[in-house]
Amino acid sequence: MSVQKLAQPRDPTETGASQRGAATRKAKLWQELIISGISVGGATTCTNPLDVVKTRLQLQSRRTPGVRLPGLFGTAANIVREEGVLSLWNGLPPAVTRGLLYGGMRLGLYGPCKDMLLVAAEAASGGRALQGLADFGLKATAGILSGGIAAGLTSPTELVKTRLQAKGCQQSQGTWGVVRQVVQESGVAGLWRGAVPSMARAALLTASQVATYDSVKRSVMRRSGWGDCAATHLVASSLTGLVTTTVTNPVDVVKTKMFVAGGGSQRAVALDVWRRDGVRGFFKGWSANYARLGPQTVITFLISEMLRKQLGLNGL
Repeated sequence: MSVQKLAQPRDPTETGASQRGAATRKAKLWQELIISGISVGGATTCTNPLDVVKTRLQLQSRRTPGVRLPGLFGTAANIVREEGVLSLWNGLPPAVTRGLLYGGMRLGLYGPCKDMLLVAAEAASGGRALQGLADFGLKATAGILSGGIAAGLTSPTELVKTRLQAKGCQQSQGTWGVVRQVVQESGVAGLWRGAVPSMARAALLTASQVATYDSVKRSVMRRSGWGDCAATHLVASSLTGLVTTTVTNPVDVVKTKMFVAGGGSQRAVALDVWRRDGVRGFFKGWSANYARLGPQTVITFLISEMLRKQLGLNGL
């Protein structure tokens, strides 16, 4: 049987049995959560050094006119020279914990949210299938819901991870040392400082990530005839990483500064970034962010699709 025939089932964008030659089934909620958690946790471990560099870049401030700030490679070299290679893995324990919990919920809840919205949309439209922008909008809305919920529940792990990755005395405190310091200074509620921009970033990240991946993957399958294979997943996830980095970087800058500085509202922090560096300030660390989020997106979706295939589950 030809590749074209395998790539063109009854529905050419379908990710089910007809594309793999074997019966598949829809994943249950607990399977979605576990697969997503493992996928994001594995990707986070691989890309943690780039996350550390991104955090340092976003905390830079152009206080002296004319002074050129170090870029991606310069910042990485400074970290290794001043703090050692292992410092590139600062914040790894809370980062992996967050990846398992936050990543599991962020992507794991996307499917159920999308199904719920799809039922409501089809009921409102008299059973007509959604197409084009309406279909993309539904996927984006599902991503906003799942990402916002996941970030709100796991925001403390993001705060601890960011403080450990930021340069300062907190590096020697460890995970629980940072937790104790935050609770002593601001109470338990202090662990949720920066939760609003964190939820906004997660909502934008998930909406742009899963909706883009979903749509690009099916477009690649229709145009190339590759079917639901690793090449399709690689192309779709690579393009998705570019989109998500650009969409989320401004919110990520505000979130990072709030997590580390510990003072001011998100509006005040955003205005401070604007006054100091203008629009460019909101895209500080973009190169490091893409260098991290690009590969992380690719690794996340490749692991997820591989696990689904091994378990006989429908693809994303």
